[in-house]
Amino acid sequence: MLTAVDQLAKGIMAVMHEVALLRSEVSSLRKANEALNKRRRAKRTRVQLGGSLVVQDAKDQLDQKAGVGEVA
Repeated sequence: MLTAVDQLAKGIMAVMHEVALLRSEVSSLRKANEALNKRRRAKRTRVQLGGSLVVQDAKDQLDQKAGVGEVA
């Protein structure tokens, strides 16, 4: 009976260690996913218009979007 309890305790300890390792891995993967999603969101926010833009044209479009330069 005592050996069965010892074996059960040993098995439980092994499972606890595995759970701790898995939690650590999940945490690091979540951080990596968040960083990747941040980079993907940053790519989506860039101005994506057909053809090339002159710097002044891009500034004018950004100003219009922000409402700067509107005459009341």
